[in-house]
Amino acid sequence: MYQVRLLRRIVQRPRYLPGDEYSGQIIFIGGAMPKPLSALVLFEDEAALTLEPLSLTRPVWDLQCGIRTLGEKIRAAFPDLPLRLAARDHLRGMLEPEAAGEIPAGALWINGALLPGEGLAAAAQLEPGSAWVREGRVIAFHGSPPTGWQPGTQLPESGLHTLEAPSSAAQAVRYAWDLVHAMPGEIEREAGRLRRLGRHEGEIHSTAVLLAPENVYLGPGSRVAPLAMIDATGGPVVLDDGVQVGPHAVIEGPAYLGPKSQVKPQAHLHAVCSGPECRMGGEVNTSILQSYTNKQHGGFLGHSFLGSWCNLGSGTETSNLKNNYSPVKVQVGDELVDTGKLFVGLTLGDHSKTAIGSVFNTGTVAGVACNLYGAGFPPRYIPSFSWGGAEKLVRYPFNRTLDIARAVMARRGRQPSDAEIEMLRWIHRHRSQMAGIPSTDK
Repeated sequence: MYQVRLLRRIVQRPRYLPGDEYSGQIIFIGGAMPKPLSALVLFEDEAALTLEPLSLTRPVWDLQCGIRTLGEKIRAAFPDLPLRLAARDHLRGMLEPEAAGEIPAGALWINGALLPGEGLAAAAQLEPGSAWVREGRVIAFHGSPPTGWQPGTQLPESGLHTLEAPSSAAQAVRYAWDLVHAMPGEIEREAGRLRRLGRHEGEIHSTAVLLAPENVYLGPGSRVAPLAMIDATGGPVVLDDGVQVGPHAVIEGPAYLGPKSQVKPQAHLHAVCSGPECRMGGEVNTSILQSYTNKQHGGFLGHSFLGSWCNLGSGTETSNLKNNYSPVKVQVGDELVDTGKLFVGLTLGDHSKTAIGSVFNTGTVAGVACNLYGAGFPPRYIPSFSWGGAEKLVRYPFNRTLDIARAVMARRGRQPSDAEIEMLRWIHRHRSQMAGIPSTDK
């Protein structure tokens, strides 16, 4: 089951690349820890809501941004501490038992919605009862949370001695577009520490072109087909184990493609990161594909974040820039948020799909297990389990949706676990009904 595998990866040890390591220990400050710490606890705050629909099906720390997930990046700053996880109730069944157990006293709590900086490890020097805050959010504290606090809600500062977090500690993540815009820089930062950058352990056809090959890593089992081009002059390109690049495809860095991902013939990728076993074709620009997601046909995907097990039909087009060049506004829950960004594309929840020729307006958000089709632009906010398009949306029955998810996952040799099924059932009950759209349950 794909979620548990990701969680196990951060429980066991920091992940770099298969068979690789970083050029230095990722403990960014010198000196011994002044107080013994019993564990590292990753927790979710209110960003778990503002990162929906991506965070509906995973803890916030499992979101990809660059070569690693947020949790893997945080874990790398504290590699020797036992790990505990404090996630929302509907996700707890998906956590590794060893990490979901009782949290000991004297733990260091780190907000899971962070992009760590070089100063994050200094949080280990926080005195008991002290906390770092950034932009009104607690990003780290030493001790125990206030009585009655629940993961996925704002962590009160009451009872904590608060300090402004050092600017070098971390970037606090609140929205999906925060990750999309940070992703190219994250790839450059992480790839810069790879000892193997410049090594080509895969197969490169004699007619393929590598520009700035010293800035390219090809993992074992990877293959670059005839007349393909990898251009790393604008940033590093890291192809993990088993990545396949088709003929005439172009990959412009910075880019990271996860294990066994495929780049289809004539594809054009720029500033892209993907998790394992994604398939990419057409034009993809400044976008994140979480895992097991297909965008393998013609069409444009820009400044977008796709969850896991998504499929974009041929000719799907996403707008990422308004014609009047004004900042994009995005519906987040009940609030229309001004992103302050000119470029924001599609945010698509897990198990969602688009039909051939689908089009999406700038800043569209579609939830989990949507099936979108028909002519014209659908609404810019589409609740989970919605089926339809511009003319009409209906709420699709859970059991039928689950049958489709099972069929899709079986094509990759996988099946949803009992915990994942219950998680999806919770989303169907508690998120899709909020939309007020007609139901086909009866």
